[in-house]
Amino acid sequence: MNWNHKDEWSVRSTDFMVQVTRHSVQPIEGMEGDEGENRWCVYAYIYPKHPKFSEFTKEAIYQPATENIPLHGGCSFCRIHVNSAGERTSVQVGADYNHLHDDEFTFFATQKEAWEVFHDGDKLFNYLDKFGKVKEVEATTDWSAA
Repeated sequence: MNWNHKDEWSVRSTDFMVQVTRHSVQPIEGMEGDEGENRWCVYAYIYPKHPKFSEFTKEAIYQPATENIPLHGGCSFCRIHVNSAGERTSVQVGADYNHLHDDEFTFFATQKEAWEVFHDGDKLFNYLDKFGKVKEVEATTDWSAA
């Protein structure tokens, strides 16, 4: 058997988590190409208490909820996770680094080499953190007194 390997790094907040993953793929026999064996992805797991959570109405990469999220090449993955009772427990949204002209990423095997992927993960974390704080202020501000 040919087992594939996967590495995961994550950083958590109280109502979301950002994850960077790298997995290896086995070359397809008889296929020649300009790609290495590494596949990088950045995901956010957004939990129900985060204000962005309610914006996701479906499992679709193209929807208003994904328009402004800072993801490499835009959103290329969206999944709504549910528990055994059918309740939504998180929204997983992210992007891969295997688009047209991303060949260089497939040759990066370490966190140091893939620094740009981790930088994008930082941007995603900061976006979700600030989004939550702005929505919290909006919800608690009495605009009628202004």
